[in-house]
Amino acid sequence: MGIVDEIIPLKDIDNDKEFYKGTRFRQYEIGLNFTKKEDNFYEYMLAEVPGNNDYMLLTCVVGHKSGSALAWVKTISDKSRFVVNAKALKYSMGTENTYLSKPNNI
Repeated sequence: MGIVDEIIPLKDIDNDKEFYKGTRFRQYEIGLNFTKKEDNFYEYMLAEVPGNNDYMLLTCVVGHKSGSALAWVKTISDKSRFVVNAKALKYSMGTENTYLSKPNNI
């Protein structure tokens, strides 16, 4: 299912922390029928929507829902940088069982 170095609870991340497209997040305990609790997640990635600078899209990148959208995430007001902050992510994804997924840099 995707090897990661670390997962960090989204609720523990400062609201001003910024994230760029390609950053991944996991939502656990989503009701999949896995024997191992740690495999019961969907992983989403921040993706750019061509022609839209006001939002990024959270798109599923792991499992049978790959390609499905979860939510829009509002970008910061400074349009010289295309980023979202943790506050916007918390609003769009919620914080219950939601984590920043830091990849294993092999």
